[in-house]
Amino acid sequence: MRDSNLQRRTELALLMLNNLKEVYFELKELSSSIESNSDEFYQKLFHSSKSEIEKDLEGYKANIERIRELNLNATEIINRWYDFIKDSNEIKKATFPIKLHFQKKKVKDSLTKINKEISDLSIENRFIREKIVNWEQELSVKALQEIKNGNEFDKYEELIRKKDYLVSELKYLLATIPGMNNLEFEMENIDEVIEKLIKIAAA
Repeated sequence: MRDSNLQRRTELALLMLNNLKEVYFELKELSSSIESNSDEFYQKLFHSSKSEIEKDLEGYKANIERIRELNLNATEIINRWYDFIKDSNEIKKATFPIKLHFQKKKVKDSLTKINKEISDLSIENRFIREKIVNWEQELSVKALQEIKNGNEFDKYEELIRKKDYLVSELKYLLATIPGMNNLEFEMENIDEVIEKLIKIAAA
């Protein structure tokens, strides 16, 4: 004689597994829709702030170009200095020590000024980078908030709760069916679990 309780548990498990399968499918579809909407929200927010972001990027690029020019200027000053101190004609002159002193001071002052400007521009660029990163995070937060305020997100959370409930109940229920205890199931093998249960129900 067949165990009617086992039969009922098996049928209930099959019903819940098929329900879980539908929930997984709905979650997948809804996730794709939310992701698409997220991109749209993000793009809209980005375009609303585009001019300010582009202004920062232009400033960043201009600073990099200016730093490149300053480094070239510094290299040129150093090359001229070495040319001067190696110039045998200059060295022979009686005025060389005085010129050397003033040239050295001039080179030092010029390089100090250049290094300070490079340092200031580098600091400014670091702030611009941080500002752009903050813009990105802020836009992401705003996009996420828009999604959370939508009906799709409520539906998504409802489906997650339903999925968690079904998984929890199925783990308990399957453990009471011979041959199904200690079984781990995921979306990838849910059809195999269903097939196994159908065989048990038909036995």
